[in-house]
Amino acid sequence: MNDIITAISSLGFPIVACIGMGWYVKYQTDVNNQEVSEMRKEHKQEIDRVTQSLNDNTLVIQKLCDKLDKIKYVENTDDER
Repeated sequence: MNDIITAISSLGFPIVACIGMGWYVKYQTDVNNQEVSEMRKEHKQEIDRVTQSLNDNTLVIQKLCDKLDKIKYVENTDDER
């Protein structure tokens, strides 16, 4: 605390206040960057899971379409007889 009072006495309040505000902005920016980095990692994991689910669903839909096509083909060939 004495260091701050000495700095204010020798440099003046506006300069010490600017230094303090500069430190605060740097600190907040570093914390924000760290949070954003963590959020990006989590988001990438979520997107990877969604992509895998979408691919799995696409496979299942394709299999269902193939089975429906076979059933339709069988029904059409039975009708022709």
